[in-house]
Amino acid sequence: MGSVRAVDGRSTLVYLPSLISALRLPIAAAFFAVDGLVARGMLLLLGALTDAADGWVARQFGLQSKLGVILDPLFDKLFVLVALAAFVRGPYLGWIEFLVLVSRDLYVGTGFLVARGLGVSVPAQPRAAGKLVTFLQIVTLFVLLLAPERADVFVVVVAAASAIAIVDYTVVGVHRVRHRSRAA
Repeated sequence: MGSVRAVDGRSTLVYLPSLISALRLPIAAAFFAVDGLVARGMLLLLGALTDAADGWVARQFGLQSKLGVILDPLFDKLFVLVALAAFVRGPYLGWIEFLVLVSRDLYVGTGFLVARGLGVSVPAQPRAAGKLVTFLQIVTLFVLLLAPERADVFVVVVAAASAIAIVDYTVVGVHRVRHRSRAA
């Protein structure tokens, strides 16, 4: 089978895992179009499958790319953000709870942009506290589907984990800025 070449000469297959990652965005947007346990449960399952599939394809076929390292976690966060936003129109998740659930993502995104603006290199490395928040956000999506009356408990748990992650990211960011200042 002949290899399809991109403009830069690299095989376009390198971008397959990124395309699989990108599927999470329309899947998450579908949360606004459907309602009900089964339909939204299937969307969560599809989102999880694309998350597993993109990494598996990249590793199995040696298709890792710098773009994929950035896009995979970006689409993870966008999936969670959009899926959670779809629940705001229901009775169990208001705008304040939504903002609490995505506070870590808003903080990290803003911090990333500020760091870039200051010329500070910020690697796209996951941190344990951030992974915990993402896991708890996904658990909260399942709670909103299966036991929405208990969502408030998970909002508090995500808020606590987000506070820890925000402190962790801040400490790392301040260290990088100080290190950059000393090196200059």
